[in-house]
Amino acid sequence: MSLNRFLTVLTVLMAASLLPFSAQARLAELVSDQIAAEVQDLVMNDLIAMNQEQLEDGQPAPDNDGPILGMPTVDQMLSDRFLNVWMNPTYWSTWVQEALINGNVQIPSPTDIAKPEAWTPNVHVANGEYISPLPEALQDTSQLTYEWDGATKTVEDFMNTTETDMVNFVVNGALVDELYNNGYSAEVRHQPWSVTKTFIAATVGIAFDEGHIDSLQDPIEKYIPELVGTAWETVTVENILQMESGVHWDEDTPVLAQNTQVEQWVQVMLDYYTQGQLGQTRNEFLKALPKVYEQGTEFRYNSGNTQVLAWMLELIYDKPYNEIISEKIWIPMGAQGDAMMIADREGGVLASQGLYARLHDFSRFGEVMRNGGVNSDGRRVLPDYWVEAMTQMTEVSNGRYAYQTWSSTAGEGAYKASGFQGQKITVVPKKCMTAVRMSHSFGLDYRDGDIQDPDAYGFSTNFSADEWASMVKQVAEQIAECDDSGKAVEDGGAGGSEAANGNGGGGAVNAMALLLTLLLMVFGRRLRARPLS
Repeated sequence: MSLNRFLTVLTVLMAASLLPFSAQARLAELVSDQIAAEVQDLVMNDLIAMNQEQLEDGQPAPDNDGPILGMPTVDQMLSDRFLNVWMNPTYWSTWVQEALINGNVQIPSPTDIAKPEAWTPNVHVANGEYISPLPEALQDTSQLTYEWDGATKTVEDFMNTTETDMVNFVVNGALVDELYNNGYSAEVRHQPWSVTKTFIAATVGIAFDEGHIDSLQDPIEKYIPELVGTAWETVTVENILQMESGVHWDEDTPVLAQNTQVEQWVQVMLDYYTQGQLGQTRNEFLKALPKVYEQGTEFRYNSGNTQVLAWMLELIYDKPYNEIISEKIWIPMGAQGDAMMIADREGGVLASQGLYARLHDFSRFGEVMRNGGVNSDGRRVLPDYWVEAMTQMTEVSNGRYAYQTWSSTAGEGAYKASGFQGQKITVVPKKCMTAVRMSHSFGLDYRDGDIQDPDAYGFSTNFSADEWASMVKQVAEQIAECDDSGKAVEDGGAGGSEAANGNGGGGAVNAMALLLTLLLMVFGRRLRARPLS
């Protein structure tokens, strides 16, 4: 079988969307096994020969180089993709059903198709010597089942049918399981896209707690004087945090010439490669954005808001944001590895996206949030009152959004850091659970409704986000239940709690320490908390 023939098969399937519903369902049933067999033939006879040199290469991806930042090696990616995904009949049966019956064409790529890091400067987020514990309580979750769209699926099916690269579950502070696909492993960084936004809000909270921000009702030009005379003037810090700035940004439109995020990438690229002769830096682009509504009256998702917050922090601390997050979050949190971010020619970090990091460190941050700002050693990373504010959803957003953090349907009180193509750090407090998904899911919804309804046809994107939330909720019922170890307790010292360090003690001493800790938590919170005004 040739590559051209394989692509022809996929084209025919997409064209079959014009068939009646019953015919589509029958076609989906008939061709799934056939496609898997054709892929196996393609792998054995065409692609292995075509990529033989790459498959034998085996060199690790460089840590900071553009085109393959956040990707595994080519041989790992292709071999894993072929064996676990493209040769799996379940993948193709789901793909066909989604394309023909549900009107969602999932791009069957082995990796992320959008690569801004390939042409922008990549800047370093350093980790320190201290690594916070992530203990293990391992069990195999791959065969746990959940119900979705009228079918019973396993967690492994979710990995294979939704273009998911990494998943792990942390319950009561312990790693229960981690699953990898498409050549990824615990050592490989991943692009988290807008999951990064939640980290930015966390850093704003630290600056506020340190007294660098007087009030969240302050106009942003108080901290960024260059914004006087722009659409940002008079917009409050809080309205920027809540995506209610009133400044234009549209990254949902499929018309690339009108997509603000794509436009910014192009401008930053032109500025970088022409050394400022063409294009715009991050700050120049942000200053040129127009006003489209009155601040505080509407919720409109806007990556420019997050970048303005990062700009503010850079001026407050007089250093680039990648160094700020390293000093304020990454090192105190006890990250196991470093991270990377993307920037413009002048070092201004495009902080609304692209904190390239490893799966376990995303879990560590989720656990800091779940534990009210402290890590697994009891070290305080974020103010407790700020974590509460970050997860209190606003009325303007109809209960969907807070400070750069989304609500989640994965459980009562659940919330998430969320990004393009299905990236998620999902926290389910009632189950003492943090679940992380890194993926490259990109589905094109061309029909939302009955196949016979002409008005149902259009265009939108689908990243399997609803299925993720449903799966997490159902898996949590099977593996997650809060116990006494489920909540990390703040330790007053820099060295972590004795329990976390494995040092024992007498019963009376431990009881007295617990009493003192509880008193410190009650009265210390009152002393630390600042009104969010």
